[in-house]
Amino acid sequence: MEAKLNKKEVLFGLLSGFLANLLGLIITVIVLFQNINFLKIITDLISENLITKLISLGAIVNLIVFFIYLKFDYEERARGVLLATFIIAILTIYINNFK
Repeated sequence: MEAKLNKKEVLFGLLSGFLANLLGLIITVIVLFQNINFLKIITDLISENLITKLISLGAIVNLIVFFIYLKFDYEERARGVLLATFIIAILTIYINNFK
């Protein structure tokens, strides 16, 4: 029997992948920089062209979300998280090369 792709589940996984990356970015800023002024840290990293490295570190949380979805048999959601990770990777490569 052929498995049907549930687009709503993939979209939910995509959204949770982006939110997990944002959460990872926030956690990375808190761990690496003891300063709580989040916006100043982000603007400083943008001006020093280091924001792509921070975004890449934030994507580590996607790995955790991906394996949680696989553990509970949410394959479509895991596909969405994987898609979000690919989109984030392509965007960071684009930002890094064309800035």
